[in-house]
Amino acid sequence: MTTNPQGIVDALDFSQLIAAAGHAGPKVTFSVPTEVRGTTGGTSAAVLAGQLRTAAAELEAAGTNRADAEALLAPIQELADDSSYWRRQSRGFVAFAAPGFHLAVRVPIEVEVGLTVADRFRVVPLVPLLESGGRTYILALSKNSVRLFEATRNAIEQLPQGGIPADFDAVVGELPEHQLQQRAVGGGHAAFHGHGGSDDTDSMLTEKFLRGVGEAVGAELGTARSQPLVLAAVAEYLPVFTAVCPYPAIHDAVIAGNPEHTSPDTLRSEAWRLLAERTAVAEAEEAERALSLVHNGKGSFDLAEVAQAAGEGRVDTLYLPRDARRLASPDAAALADAAVVDTVRNRGTVRTLGEWDRSDEVIATFRY
Repeated sequence: MTTNPQGIVDALDFSQLIAAAGHAGPKVTFSVPTEVRGTTGGTSAAVLAGQLRTAAAELEAAGTNRADAEALLAPIQELADDSSYWRRQSRGFVAFAAPGFHLAVRVPIEVEVGLTVADRFRVVPLVPLLESGGRTYILALSKNSVRLFEATRNAIEQLPQGGIPADFDAVVGELPEHQLQQRAVGGGHAAFHGHGGSDDTDSMLTEKFLRGVGEAVGAELGTARSQPLVLAAVAEYLPVFTAVCPYPAIHDAVIAGNPEHTSPDTLRSEAWRLLAERTAVAEAEEAERALSLVHNGKGSFDLAEVAQAAGEGRVDTLYLPRDARRLASPDAAALADAAVVDTVRNRGTVRTLGEWDRSDEVIATFRY
């Protein structure tokens, strides 16, 4: 469990779900929207309590005796009755229950109210948490505070400071002599130039600060990475920082302003707003490559065929619409859940695409 601006987020061990999914017996999935501040915790708990009553009735109607149904649901019932638990939430609550198994997670993604009692778990809404792509670094850079984050579309985590200076004083130390001579900077690097005035002194010190942070960030992240780094700082820092930091994937737009008191979640939201256009282009290119493979017989658009291929370990990458409501055909939910579980079980990749202008419900590329 971690504490971050998304509230209380529980680690999701998807391997536990995969193992439980292979066991016989009824499986129940609950999803309840929650709020990070916990102000609606009582309402969310009441929703879950109602779902538990419905689930018990459905289990009994399907042939499970009352005692076994109560035992299956008991761990989730305990959470529903724990008022302190509901005061510490994230953006969504999802729980799974089966004979001898339960898993409850607070997740940093929005979920809809949902209850499934079937022979499989409902996992498609959790796919955004499984994606290996869709990550960015965010550097919140001000003279009083330097913070480095890693963020997905739905969550953000502050990374250890490591060798990155924590503030201006950690780089500059004692002030240099008042008179600063103009100096040339080779290699095409941008620079502030000093001519002797106080403004020039500030400029030279600012350049020293940005260079110190930039070189440290490059050392921490490495220089052979393609994950974008978004800078949150006053706008005039961006060209200098880009010139002095060796990290090769600094985004060309800045979250402008002093980020010293900006919340991590606001940084996450603003970073993805800046990256949205580029992300859409990258996703479109990825989708085109997948479509080309399908048209060449190395994949499928047919959900039933994809689910079967996933069970056989043949799916390399499974693409689902980011809006799960597009899985609207009969049996689509069950087939998609099975495809996700089996793709992950067999070490395939599961991805979501935001722009989905196709009538097909999935795209999958095959290993063979």
